[in-house]
Amino acid sequence: MPARPALQPGERVLVATRAHGARLLRPFLVLLLVVFALSLAQRALELRWRPVAEPWITVHAALDLVLLVAAAAGLLRWCLRPLLRWWRTRYVLTTRHLVLVRPGGPRRDVALPLEQLRRAAVERPRGPSLGRRDGRVVADFGPLGGLRLEHAPEADRLAELIRRAADDQRAGGSGGGAGDRRPTRVGQDEVVAPRPGPSVLSRRPWGRRTVPQEQE
Repeated sequence: MPARPALQPGERVLVATRAHGARLLRPFLVLLLVVFALSLAQRALELRWRPVAEPWITVHAALDLVLLVAAAAGLLRWCLRPLLRWWRTRYVLTTRHLVLVRPGGPRRDVALPLEQLRRAAVERPRGPSLGRRDGRVVADFGPLGGLRLEHAPEADRLAELIRRAADDQRAGGSGGGAGDRRPTRVGQDEVVAPRPGPSVLSRRPWGRRTVPQEQE
């Protein structure tokens, strides 16, 4: 499972999600292209050159092996690596920070304090949306920099939650004033209310229970 960011005492997770599955469209197309190219090359090699004596039989087998190795290397670089990067990259909103959890361990994570948030807006990709509600959420933290959450699911809702959490942090210091907010969802992930009651236990789609994360 992807790692969770370290929480400060009293800090809670509000949103934990990852990029929309549309980000895997390019690796999927590359997969189809590599498989098609490999099949075409192997078929052409078989039809145009069928050696019946050594050493050409060995050369033919070596060329076939080279094609397989090249295809495997292409799949590893352009399909498997993007898939693992997508799986291990998380967008986490807590009561105090907006965190980008990246592969490579906690040292590569980026956490910016919500009290410094200046704006959170959504940038839509060009072209028809085709009913998709994902987009790029751009969070500006002034002199601290910013975060671009690519293909964020339910982008408008996520940007609204970021702005609301920042307002709560500036007003109450730890998410105060949001106790009447009920659990909701962004994409496939839970959004846990800052102050849930003891009976509020939301379930993920695969049936595991999630509870508010807090470190005492």
